[in-house]
Formats: sequence, C-alpha cells, structure tokens
Amino acid sequence: MGFFGASNAAKYRAEGLSLMQASRIDSSLAKNDFKRTLILAGLAFLLVGTVSFIAVQTASRTSEVAAVASPPAPAAPIELAALVTRPQPVSFVPKDASQVTPPEPARLIPASAVAPQRDMPVAGFTNVMPEPPTPDVAAVAEAPRALSCVAELARLAERSTIYFNIGSAQISGTDLVRLSTIARAANDCPDAQIQVTGHSDTTGSDMINFDLSWKRADNTVLAIAAQGLDTSHFEPVGFGARSPVSEGSTSDEDVNRRVEFVVLRRDPNL
Repeated sequence: MGFFGASNAAKYRAEGLSLMQASRIDSSLAKNDFKRTLILAGLAFLLVGTVSFIAVQTASRTSEVAAVASPPAPAAPIELAALVTRPQPVSFVPKDASQVTPPEPARLIPASAVAPQRDMPVAGFTNVMPEPPTPDVAAVAEAPRALSCVAELARLAERSTIYFNIGSAQISGTDLVRLSTIARAANDCPDAQIQVTGHSDTTGSDMINFDLSWKRADNTVLAIAAQGLDTSHFEPVGFGARSPVSEGSTSDEDVNRRVEFVVLRRDPNL
C-alpha cells in the first residue's frame, strides 16, 4: 500500500469511516487493497504448491528406501532327495549253475614263435619292402678291364709319335706299322677316345703352319682307315706351331714336326 496509502487509511479511520467508505472517497485505497489481496493469494498458492511437492518427494524416497531395505523372499527349498535317483544294483543269476562256463586260462606263447611284425604280410597288400639291388657281375668285372685298357693305350700312345720332314705331311712305311698297332689296341678298348694332334715347326707363316698341322693329323687317320681299321675312336685336330716340344736351333725343330696321340676316356652317355 505504501507509506502514503497507510497514512490516509489511518486518517479515515480516525474520522470514523469504514474501509469501504474510505475507498469510495479515495479510489487509491481500493486499488491498493486489491493489489494486496492478489499478492497474498499468490503467496498462499506458492506456499501450498511447495508443501505439496515436498510431501510427494518425501513419500517417493520413503518407498524407495523401503524397497531397498526389504530383502527378497527366499525361494522355496528344493528337495534334493526327489532329484537324486540311486541306481539299483542289477544282478544276473543264471537259472542253472551248469550254464556258467569258467574262463579259459591264458596261454603263454614263447617269444621264438612270434614272428616280427614288419615281416608279417597284411591281408590284401603285398610286401613293399625294396629288394636289395643285385650287383651286375659282368659290369663290375668290366670296369677294371676298361680302366686297365685305357691306361695301357695311353702308355702305348706315348711311344707312337710320328715325325715328318720339313713342309711335308706324308707318312712313311715304317710309321704304318706303328699306326696299325695303336689302332688295333684302340678297337679293343671301347671306352677310349684318341685325339690325333698335328703340329709344325716355326718355319713359314702361321697360316701355312696351321694348315700343315691339320693335313698331318688328317693323313694319319686316313692311313689307319686304309688298313681296314675302325677310325671312330680317332679325332684329328691341328695346332700349328703353338705347342712346340723344343725351342732353339734349327736341329731342334725336327721334333716339333710331329703327330701325337692323346688318349681320353670316352663319356658312356655319348
């Protein structure tokens, strides 16, 4: 109402007027009274709502505490005796005691009568154990003979060198006997292969010496074939003057004009 409203109301009461009569005289008193009534009503409504909210929250918390504090009801006990079933003993009693056959005593088998398991054949299968290879007696006996014939032929070849005159590739009659001997030994040694190597001295150009060394090797093989002997074991090759036996004076050149026989072991796979 304010200070002035309160003083005016006191003045009107002192004059003996009621509040309604004073309100008719002073309209501000009625307005202030109406505002005061609204404020009091609002405060009362707010107070009632607050009390109601507090009461609801208190009741809710009380019910939750009671629900937590109260333990669950125990479950009904299970009768274990009803669940466990004991097996009943089963007995087999023959009607007649004569029907019972006593077990046979175990028989002992001597160890010598038991064959090894790996030697026992399995029904439906054959023995798959590999048999030891049988040595080829003929091949075993042939190997030393082949080695011995190659070694013997190599020793014979060292003594069968043929020499030529200067600039010549002609074979003399005395050399034909030597060629026949080594050719027959080669035919009796199938594992041997012989290189017929032709050589020359340093006289002349390299081209002439190279060509002359090939002619000497070829003529040697042709001389063997002219005697009706097999020349499949012989292979001619020329080296020119690249492999001299001796180097020095002109007289030493005589041993460089030659044909030599180099014995090799033939590859059996060829």
